[in-house]
Amino acid sequence: MNLSNVNIAKRLAIGFGIVGALLLGSQLLSITMLSRVSAGAAELAERRIPNVNATGVVLAEVNDIAVALRNMMLDADPADRQKQLAEIASSRSAALENLEHLRKTLVHPNALALLDRMVAAHDKYVHGQQELIKLIEAGDEQGARDYLKKNLRPTLGELKKAVSEQLAMQQEFAAKTGEAARATEQSTRLMMIVLALVSLAIAALVAWWNTRSITRPLARALEVANTVAAGDLTSRIEVTSRDETGLLLQALKTMNENLVRTVGTVRTGTDTIGTASAEVAAGSLDLSSRTEQQASSLEETASSLEELTSTVKQNADNARQANTLAEAASNVAERGGRVIGDVVGTMDRINASAGKIADI
Repeated sequence: MNLSNVNIAKRLAIGFGIVGALLLGSQLLSITMLSRVSAGAAELAERRIPNVNATGVVLAEVNDIAVALRNMMLDADPADRQKQLAEIASSRSAALENLEHLRKTLVHPNALALLDRMVAAHDKYVHGQQELIKLIEAGDEQGARDYLKKNLRPTLGELKKAVSEQLAMQQEFAAKTGEAARATEQSTRLMMIVLALVSLAIAALVAWWNTRSITRPLARALEVANTVAAGDLTSRIEVTSRDETGLLLQALKTMNENLVRTVGTVRTGTDTIGTASAEVAAGSLDLSSRTEQQASSLEETASSLEELTSTVKQNADNARQANTLAEAASNVAERGGRVIGDVVGTMDRINASAGKIADI
């Protein structure tokens, strides 16, 4: 799909969608990595450190029991011995409670194996404590010292060794968990920074591409509009997209072509008008010449009319004179007719007289 043919609204939606997807992905990844960090911190806080503390408490309570037993051997005061017995019972209860806690939380096979050794050594140590207390209460100081030296101390050594190994193991586990949490935190920070930079780069690229795809055609459209406004209709407009800017360029192209046709039509009409104007001017000159000729002819006609008028007047005068003469001639003719009639009568008489003469 050619994205240049996608309208601007969809392109902007695609761009913002990409940026939103990147932000969502970065947030999901951050949440996942932070969950891992949180899980590591929770494991450290809820399991590793409590296990270290529980193992340490077992070791401390065992040491307290050893101190209380020594005090009982050194002090024969019944009240003090009762106090030491109470401390031994309290320490023994605390040790058992923490051993039970370790039983519930330890999962590593080596740790469980060490726990079994600890429990077995502790049970043996508790039994040894009871035997030593019996000897102390019986007043058998030498027997108590011998039992402490030959039986209870080796048992205590086994217990403390197992507890120390468990403590070292739990401390190692806690250290590894802490290191893993720190490594996860560092990798999360680095990944978030990289993802943020990548997201910014992609967002900048999308913004640049969208801006370029919008501003370049608009700049071209503005250039064409300014060119047309300056009266230059020779611009070559190429439409390469079907988005809003492409439609704008197509409209400008159509407008430019229509203006070219309109200007051509106007130019043709102007040329026709120019030709007609030239013909009208030539006709005007010819008409002016003919008008001058007509004026001259009219002047001649006027002169001829004046002469004709004069001639008509003369003819009228002559006609009146001719009429007078005609009337006179008519009178003369009438008189002549009468005279001729008289002559004819006379001639007839003469002719008659001549006939008569001839007859004679």
